Amino acid sequence: WKGEDRNTTYSSPTQLKASITAEDIASPGVASVTVLNRGGETSNAQTFTIEESASSTWYLSEGTSDYGFETYVTIENPNATPVTVMVTYMTKDGPRTRAALALPAMSQTTINPLNDLGSTDFSTKVECKEGKTIAVDRRMIWTGPGAPSPEGHSSIGVTAPAKTWYLAEGSSKWGFETWLLVQNPNDQDASCTITYMIEGEASQVFEKTVTANSRASFNMETDIGQKDASIKVESDIPVIPERAMYRNNRREGHDSIGTTTPANDFYLAEGTTDWGFTTYVLVQNPSDEPADVTVTYLTPEGPQEQPAFQMDPNSRKTICVSDVLPGTDLSTHVHGSVPIIAERAMYWGADTPLGEACHASVGMDSPHTTFYLPDGETYGDYETWTLVMNPNETDVTVEISYLTPTGEGNVTFTDTVPANSRKTYSMGDALPQGRAAIVVTSKTSGKKIMVERAMYWNSRGAGTDTIGGYSD
Repeated sequence: WKGEDRNTTYSSPTQLKASITAEDIASPGVASVTVLNRGGETSNAQTFTIEESASSTWYLSEGTSDYGFETYVTIENPNATPVTVMVTYMTKDGPRTRAALALPAMSQTTINPLNDLGSTDFSTKVECKEGKTIAVDRRMIWTGPGAPSPEGHSSIGVTAPAKTWYLAEGSSKWGFETWLLVQNPNDQDASCTITYMIEGEASQVFEKTVTANSRASFNMETDIGQKDASIKVESDIPVIPERAMYRNNRREGHDSIGTTTPANDFYLAEGTTDWGFTTYVLVQNPSDEPADVTVTYLTPEGPQEQPAFQMDPNSRKTICVSDVLPGTDLSTHVHGSVPIIAERAMYWGADTPLGEACHASVGMDSPHTTFYLPDGETYGDYETWTLVMNPNETDVTVEISYLTPTGEGNVTFTDTVPANSRKTYSMGDALPQGRAAIVVTSKTSGKKIMVERAMYWNSRGAGTDTIGGYSD
């Protein structure tokens, strides 16, 4: 509970009642409550515990098995016991549920919706029938017209719809097409207000409708022309948006979920300006007041801060990290004087025979103790990398586990991540020629971390990246 005062109802000399809605519940942990009377007197504090809810339901707004796309939904069971999951697809013809899936303990399961639906656009809902924690993400693969390489993008799902969402990245310039995908899992239509916060210009606002139990796609260029812009989605009922971007006639593309709440701090575990990569950080200021922003890069040589800058209200800022800090691996910490949102996009391969590819991900507003990353593969020339950021002033010990499709032959190891730095782990070093979900846990008490997963294949002609699910 966020701590605001609540009016109470008198029940008896020893009992007062107050209503606190679910969305007012704060992070798990111990909290206290006091009662104030009209005379200005305050009762003794009574403590209570807010328990963490299981991440047992997941939503994936984007998805298609049409137009030359392949979509794979990967489900991670990090529990020591088997679980059963239900998968519901929200299509233009209404919801469709496939047969239940049994997931072995500590395992990874992947499904191809084409086998359930044929060729169609869809969103996905995955529910654990036992109410236990699972994690779900989605990978999409395609080959653009005449492209010399396939490409892909991926994203973790979200655990609940909401009425307000923010997406920092977005462009309909530079050869990009940007699509806003809005999933409406409700039994009534959703009325959505879409605000484009355009870099260097005033915002533009549009009204959209998403029919019940369906998904709608909106093209940024159709709405605002060729611009760089962040996006805000406001709905009268809870929805789930994602943003997909493609470039160079769909030779390349990336995708990300949004976030429901701006924050003063955002963390991005992945990032490099070495090895032929160009990295951009996108910062959105959805506030009605200016934001003073500082950006700190955690490098192998320690933290390095770029000059601070100010953002106008309701605006977007693009940082080319390669211009600020060339030739290094890095994680990023973005801090705003008012709440902001940060994402990161990476591009590589422009001067190779396979052409340019890319991936992107939203950041997170705080580190966490454990991360769950469902996808992961090392078959053929697939590479899977786990990026672990330690934003603490002291070293942390991390435990990394790879969970196979059967739950047998899982691999677990520990390592130390130095203070204010990032380490990168190759799945192929521990599990060559296989598939596995990933669990990363900070074993250092009170010290939390940030984790992402990057995947590459076809001689790095294709690649994806995403944050994971988490628990504390």
